[in-house]
Formats: sequence, structure tokens, C-alpha cells
Amino acid sequence: MISVRDVTKIYETRHGDKLVLENINFDLAMGERLGVLGRNGAGKSTMIRLISGAEQPTAGAVERHMSVSWPLAFGGAFQPMLTGIDNIRFISRIYDQDFDSNLAFVEDFAELGVYLKEPVRTYSSGMRARLAFAISMIIEFDCFLIDEIGAVGDARFHDRCNHELFEKRGDRAMIIISHDASYVRNHCNRWGVLHDAHLALYDDFDEAYARYSEQMGLATQSVNPVVTFKNRAALLQSLSGIALADDRFRIHAQQGDWARDKGDWSGAEQEYAAALLLHPYERTYWIQQGHVMREQGKMAGAEICYRTACALGQPLQDIRVFLEAAMEGCDGASEAQFPARGLTGDATFRQPPARPDIAVLSRLFWPNDDVPQEEEVLALMRGHPSLDELASAMVADTRFSPHGRPWFGAGSGLADSSDKGEDAVADRWLANLCFLATPDFDYADASLRRALLTEGGSVLEALMSQGGFSDWPKTQAALQGASLARVVH
Repeated sequence: MISVRDVTKIYETRHGDKLVLENINFDLAMGERLGVLGRNGAGKSTMIRLISGAEQPTAGAVERHMSVSWPLAFGGAFQPMLTGIDNIRFISRIYDQDFDSNLAFVEDFAELGVYLKEPVRTYSSGMRARLAFAISMIIEFDCFLIDEIGAVGDARFHDRCNHELFEKRGDRAMIIISHDASYVRNHCNRWGVLHDAHLALYDDFDEAYARYSEQMGLATQSVNPVVTFKNRAALLQSLSGIALADDRFRIHAQQGDWARDKGDWSGAEQEYAAALLLHPYERTYWIQQGHVMREQGKMAGAEICYRTACALGQPLQDIRVFLEAAMEGCDGASEAQFPARGLTGDATFRQPPARPDIAVLSRLFWPNDDVPQEEEVLALMRGHPSLDELASAMVADTRFSPHGRPWFGAGSGLADSSDKGEDAVADRWLANLCFLATPDFDYADASLRRALLTEGGSVLEALMSQGGFSDWPKTQAALQGASLARVVH
């Protein structure tokens, strides 16, 4: 049994005391698996460290009447100057284990090969996590503490971890914290939600998850890139990681996955759409959206999703069979007639357009018109192999208006129900627009985005004054024809 009684943890900072946990109480018996949900920074990892004994509470007590592991996959307990093998030898001696059998297990499980002979200080964080998890499995603890194990290794490694934990050691006590709500749901029999330093306990996962979702809606984190990228491919890769760190995105994506698993295609489509509205450049969920639309017979929408995933970096060979099926079901066309082009390391203007690009550019060039609907989006994607060709065609269209100012309210096709006003939507649109159109755009710098929202000004003219579309030759020619060319210094 582990008993946590009135535990409070306060950290002293230069800005004053920071309350992380307050009056936490629960018991954990053998066979119980407590899954804890909470946003980034809620204090989940701190609670794990207190239970393990790695840190002491400011007030209250943790009573341990069973052996407790260190946080699995946590590499901070290693001696960094020692090799992986020497660390295994050290742990084996402390726990009176057979070194040779432990070494054989770790070699097989961690798959670090010759790196086991290198100092741990030379390991990547992923290598340290693999070693830490493997060493954790050689000690038969009564209670295992699991902190974000899903972030370690590939799918095969996850399967091996799950087999060791939940099949071989299914009778042990466990405390599991993870951003993956389905992982917590599938592997736990008790749940908790940590919010504002307090832990609420539940016997029903749906109740716990409903509370967690509600709190995420009330207190979402703003996640923004902090690095300047001049290469679209590099920025897209970064944006994918940022999306997966956003609480709102994860909740929508998770609920979409659950709906998909139940065959609720319409529900899955709605949740994936909500997730992609927040982070439209996360390509893997465009694939999932394509799958659920295809299941509903929405072949044009599915084709758009697959083309978007390809334009954002998904290898065509991974989705070709799905794309061709969608095209055949849509209008009998073939991929040979309208080739799907993939992302390259070339300049942005030469890249193929994705659906979010069309949404962003249409708000700029056609501010007085509605966001293009499915039929037109598909025609634009099929008919314009590059972003430059797409933008120049939009400028040549009769809907082009250089002085209009787009709106971002409900019905604009750009607003999520959790957005706090039109300013939040406008800021997201401007960030995506600037990353498309300005070669030296710093995504973390909001000054350009604020300048573009100056009251009464033309967004297009302001963007061009900052170098927008300066290296898009066909777009520049089209704008010159519309008497909008600007000298870029």
C-alpha cells in the first residue's frame, strides 16, 4: 500500500513561491492502476517524483509499504560518467541481482548495441530512456511509476514495454501519467485529474475525461514556434510537433480516434476537422480525415485530404492506393491525369498547395467572398501544381480585392468553438499567411502580425511592404497586372 496524506509541494523561485501541489490525498493498493490526466505544467511529474522519493514534499507525507520504482524511462538517476554496462552493474549490485543475466536482458530489450560500452553522458535522451526502462524491468518492484512512456521509442518498442508491464506484471500497482488519454483509459482501473494543484479522483474514465476536457477548454496553453525557418519543409516538421503539444488539438484528435474506432465516421470527421482548424499543417490527421470521409462516400473530400497530406510531406507511395480509390469514386479521374505532388526542400512558391494554403490565400485575395467550398478546392488543387500558380490564379480572378479586410467570425470557416474571439482567429490566420508569403518570417515574432492588423490598412499591401511574395514570380506578375506591385527592399 502507498498512502499519500495531505501532500503539498511549493517551489521557491526568484518571482516568489510557486504552489504546484496542494493537499493531495489517496491510497494505492496492489493491482490498482491510477491514471492521472492533466495539462502540461499541472504537476504530474512532480507528484511522481514525490511518490518515488526523489523529492520530498513541503508538507504532508508519502507512506510506502511496498517497493516503488523510479519513474520509468527517467534517465536522471544514472551515473553519466559511467558506461551503460557499468550502470547496469551498479544497479545489479545495489539490488543484489545477477549482473550477467541482467546485462543479457538489457542488451536485448534496449537494443543499444555497442553504445552500452559508451558513457551515458554521450547518449541522446531517447537512448537514456530506453536504457532506463530496460533496467527498470530487471528489478521486480511492487509499484511502477510510469511518466510519459509513450514518448519513448517506436511502435515496436512500445509493444514490448506494454507486454513487460501489463502482461508480465499485471498484478502490480502502477501510477501512470500520459498525454495519451487512450493509453490511460486502456491500462488503468482508477483515474485522477490534476488541475490548479488539486487532484480529483474518479472510478469512471468517462467522468474523468469529461472533467479534463472541460478544464482544457477553460485553461488552454498557447503553443507557438520559437525558431525562424526559411524552409517550408523544416517549418512543417516543427509545426507537427507543436500541434501534438497543444492540449486542445490532442483532445479533438483523441476523440476523433475513439469515434473512428467505434465506426462513428461522422463524429470522427467533426473532431478531426476541429483539430485541423487549430493546427492545419499537421499532416497525419489529414490522412485520418481522408479515411473517415472515404468511409462515408465523401470521395471529393477524401481526395482533398490525401492531396493535402502529400503536399505537407507524406510520401505519395504511403497513400497512393487511397488517393486513387477516392479519385475513382469521385469522378472517375486518375492520379495519372491529375498528379499528386509531394513536398520538397525547394522554395515555398514551388511547393504544391495544401487545403490550408487555399484557405489562407483565399482570405487574403478574396476577402469579400466565402472560403472556397469542396468542389472549388478540389479544382484548385488539381489545376495548380504550385503555390505560385495558385496565388497568381487567385489574383487574376474577378473576386480579387486588394483593399478588402477579411472577417474571422463564426461561419468564416476559420474559427474553432474554443477560440476566444475573432482576434485569436485572425492571429492564427496571419501567422500562417506570413509563413507562406514572407521568406524570412519569424513565427515567434508577433510584431508583423500586429502591423498587418492596423486599423484601416490593406492586409495585402502591408504584407508586400514586408517582402510578401517577393520571390513568387507568377504572383508578382499577376499583382503587377493589378497595379499592386511593390518594390521590395
